[in-house]
Parts: sequence; structure tokens; C-alpha cells
Amino acid sequence: MSQTSRSLGVYIHIPFCRRRCAYCDFLSTGGAHSVPDTYSEDVLKEWSLWTERLLRDHYQVQSIYVGGGTPSLLDPVQVRRFIDAIQSAVPTAPGCEVTLEGNPDSLDDDRIRQFAQAGVNRLSVGVQSFSDPALRQLGRLHSAAQAERVLVDAHSGPIRNLSLDLMYGLPSSGRAEEIASLRHAIKLSPEHISWYNLTVAAGTPLARSVEKGEVVMPDDDAILETMREGWALLESEGYEHYEISNFARPGFASLHNLAYWLFTDYVGLGLGSSGFVDGRRWTNVDQFEAYDAAIQQHRFPVAYEEHLEGRRREGEYAMLRLRLPLEGLKFAAFQELFQEDVRVVFAGVLAQLLADDLIAVSEDRVTCTQRGLELNNVVAEAFI
Repeated sequence: MSQTSRSLGVYIHIPFCRRRCAYCDFLSTGGAHSVPDTYSEDVLKEWSLWTERLLRDHYQVQSIYVGGGTPSLLDPVQVRRFIDAIQSAVPTAPGCEVTLEGNPDSLDDDRIRQFAQAGVNRLSVGVQSFSDPALRQLGRLHSAAQAERVLVDAHSGPIRNLSLDLMYGLPSSGRAEEIASLRHAIKLSPEHISWYNLTVAAGTPLARSVEKGEVVMPDDDAILETMREGWALLESEGYEHYEISNFARPGFASLHNLAYWLFTDYVGLGLGSSGFVDGRRWTNVDQFEAYDAAIQQHRFPVAYEEHLEGRRREGEYAMLRLRLPLEGLKFAAFQELFQEDVRVVFAGVLAQLLADDLIAVSEDRVTCTQRGLELNNVVAEAFI
């Protein structure tokens, strides 16, 4: 990359699913078996609104991430058109990471190969659990056996960078079952594992079941013990704990997700997607009609935007960096970006967090302690 190039991530949101899961509060519509061409065409048109500025400001695409929803409902031809449109319009970094999210019920060996031929080089599979009772309670459409077949097919095919999502803190589940599920995932040897705690989002079917007493969630102490055991297991199996909920074999940390935590610019395309460029953060409209109308009028389909500046921007930067156990908050990087010393700007905050054993301070950076990672919401609130 030349000295004048600026790294960029591109996110494409696919708001379609075969069925919405019981816990899901993401922007998506159930009952879909494919992605309408009218939507994919709108996404391509939205991208075209960006290209002149990105070229003028010397951006270079380092990652493309197609998320959802269920992006594996896309036709491989639609995926190819997304990738070609991005890479033909703006310079692309060598080895550009191209991730497609998918669910086991809409993936098989043939589709995986077609997605690879379309340009996908990283596949992220939403497994969530290898327990069939847990999957049924979550409202997932696949079985544990089906998830395993997809992962084996993916690894034996052309995509050599495989990630899977797995959850703990599930309703009516226990530590032994969730650790067994994690062990099952590790045996399949994916390059990357996102292992995160299920949160009960307001307004979801799961939340209503909890409110009615029909579903019992594990208590905080049980969740903490499961988390600790899982972290230790993953690290003992050679996975680097590079972000609170993310683990990777050396060299396989997600470039796209790291861009969020490292404050790298990214463009969000599609219904309800968000982006962050030059300190400006925005979120697109979340209604199909409004999105399409804006695109047809050659307007950015923005519903909300804000400009981060001053202490707020510095605080968010520090908070995001402290989600990274190894990288942490580097003094030199903060100085280069803001022309200030973080040890002066946040002297009081750092002193308090240090006294509470939430951070450790070394010669060149601040990192979270084990306690700080476990209580990262407390660390975040201190900076925001």
C-alpha cells in the first residue's frame, strides 16, 4: 500500500432470512428463499454513489464483508457482481479478505464452491450450538449434524479461511453442554471461532418467553464460569484471544472486524447498514420503500448521522482498542491520530481503572487485565 492510501472496509447487509430466530433483533425479514435482484441492484447503485469520493481520497479496500440476515441466500452470481463492482471501482489491497456469512440450512458443498468461484475467500458459518435441543429452542433451522457436514465440506473445498459463530449462556442450558459444544467446534479445526454470550434482546420471542417464565436463563455467575472455561480451552488449543469474543489461529484474525476495533474507515451498504468515514458515522434507513426511493433518486439512503470529534471520539477510540487483549491501546497510535498523549487526556480514567485492577499499563500501551476483559462494559463506560 502506498503511503497516501487509506484502508477501507466495505460491509453489505442482506436483510433476508428463511426464518427469524427466537433471539434475533437484527434487521431482517423472514420467509425468504432468495434475495431479490431489485435489492442487489440497489446495493450496487448505492456503491456507485461512493466511488468518486473514495478514489479522490485515495482509499484502498482491504476487506469486503457480506453479512445479514442470511447472505448465503444470495445467488453466487449476485455475490460475484458485488465483489466485481467494488474491486473494479476502487483499488484493492493484495489478499483482500472477502467474507460471506451463511447458515448451514442454506449451504452445501456445491454452493460453497460457487461462492468461492465468485470471489469469496472467507466463510463465516452461524452454527450457534452443536446441541440439537438448544438449536430448536433458539429457533435455528439446522441440526448439529447438518452444521458439521457444512463445515467439513467447506474445509475440504477451495475456501481455506473458515469461521464459525458459537454461543454460550443459552436458555435451559448448562456449562457442561456448552463447553462440549465448544470442544466439538474445535475438533472441526476452523481457523476462527466467534464465541459470545447470548443476550436477551427486548421485543424478541425469546425475551417474551423469559418474561412469561417459560424460559429460564442462566445466572451471571454461571455465565462467567462458562466464559472463563471456554477462554482457557480455546487458548490451550492454539487460538489467539484477539478480541473479547473472537479467537483465531495465528494469522487468521478477521481483518474486517479488526477494522471496527482499530477505528479504520468502512462503508456500509444496504438496508439499515452503518458506516464510519472520516469521523462521520451514519445508519441507513430501515424500510425497503424508503431505501429504494433514495437510491432511485441517486441519494444516500441515510436515516441518521453524527460526527464524532473531540473527547468523545478519543474516548470511543480508547474503548474499542481495549476490547483487544493483545493489541490494547497503544500510546504512539493515539498520539499519531489525535496529536495528544492518552496518558494526559485520560489520566484520571486510567488511574481509576488501574486501581480497580481492570487495566495494566506497560511502556508502550494499556491492556485490559483478565478482570477488565470480563467487566469490559465497565471499562467502556469509563471512556464514553
